Amino acid sequence: MRSVPGTGSPWLRRFHAREGARLTVVLFPHAGGSANFYREWSADLPEEYALLVVQYPGRETRMGEPPVDRMEDLAEGAVAAIEECVSGPYALFGHSMGALVAYESTRRLAKGPLGAPVRLFASARCAPGREGPTAGVHLLDDDGLVAVIEALGGTPPGVLADHGLRSLVLPTVRGDYRLVDTYRPTAPAPVDVPVTALAGADDPSVTPEEVAAWAEMTTRGHVLEVLPGDHFFPVRHRAEVLRILARDLAR
Repeated sequence: MRSVPGTGSPWLRRFHAREGARLTVVLFPHAGGSANFYREWSADLPEEYALLVVQYPGRETRMGEPPVDRMEDLAEGAVAAIEECVSGPYALFGHSMGALVAYESTRRLAKGPLGAPVRLFASARCAPGREGPTAGVHLLDDDGLVAVIEALGGTPPGVLADHGLRSLVLPTVRGDYRLVDTYRPTAPAPVDVPVTALAGADDPSVTPEEVAAWAEMTTRGHVLEVLPGDHFFPVRHRAEVLRILARDLAR
């Protein structure tokens, strides 16, 4: 494994240095996603925020590594890197699968030397302990898996018709869906951290009402924001998501 410049850890990527930042935002990608999903966020965030993105094994700078197949191992790897690279106040933001990884990371970080994040942002995902919308997706054949990916709006129709591209993309996506589907948190407990949950009004995989159940996962208050768009509303409405992020971090 090679370390990513600027962090000293292969688990984290930093796109812009923010030496004078007062708070660090750590971002967790979706199933099949990589750190580059958040590249534009780094430039658009106000200067007072530094941004780090978790890079899961098996993609981009970590392509040669086997993917992680247990949620607990994925969260523990991310937590070790965050504790090594972050000092001072920080927040976690996870989209889709990333929301679950961020939740599991929050539980572990709260017990460690860094302490709990100031806020957890959970985007486009039902709360832990509930059967997710993608149950059984990893068991589909390649065509079925591609149909799910395209229905969510993350990949334009036809892009994954190329079999060479499929052979690169689908094993990672399938592995991530398997990881989520086999995630069985024992008695998922509320975290002592305020939560902002975000939902797409037209997300075919999870309804705003299901996203609202994150209210049960916090003892410190909950905000629900419903934005226009499908599962990938943070791409099409990035400015609004960042406005909500900055607003709630200023609370």
